[in-house]
Amino acid sequence: MRIPSQNKIESRARLENVTFGMWLFLASEVMFFTAFFAMVIVMRAAHPELIHSHQLNTFLASINSLVFLASLFFMNRAVDASKDGEAKILFSNLAAVALLGTLFLVLKSVEYLGEIKDGKLPSTNLFYGCYYTLTGFEGLHVLIGVVILAALSWRARRGDFTRAYNSPVEVFGLYWSLLVVVWFFILPVFYLD
Repeated sequence: MRIPSQNKIESRARLENVTFGMWLFLASEVMFFTAFFAMVIVMRAAHPELIHSHQLNTFLASINSLVFLASLFFMNRAVDASKDGEAKILFSNLAAVALLGTLFLVLKSVEYLGEIKDGKLPSTNLFYGCYYTLTGFEGLHVLIGVVILAALSWRARRGDFTRAYNSPVEVFGLYWSLLVVVWFFILPVFYLD
């Protein structure tokens, strides 16, 4: 039997614990991505002749940057709507973020297909190995985020989130923000000389 969401009340202590747990998870993600960025920086310093940023599709990367910025706007609106208990606005904003995340993945796939068609494979050289590894992990994280967004959207549509209970949306907003920040580190490292 499902408990009506209107009866859910989240204590301040629980919200603080959930938020702290998410910050710990995000810290581990930062360390994970930092190791990859360090690898790329060392590679760039040791083998500058391998840098092929000018051969990547900067147009699609720029479009993906705009897509990510727009998704962050809607994610922030979703968090605000969850705090205000506005279920319809919450649902529409979460759905918008999910669609934009999916668009990001589609554009990244198109970019990958173009690069593979041109013979730029992970095995081509160290630059492309690092590029596919880091952007692939970013894409995996976005895919996981889109799946979570679908679940959150479904729950928002059911009316599960209220002013008194909205921590899943709030902590997911932190996760999505990290993905956007990581992308804006990837952009100059790989796409700009």
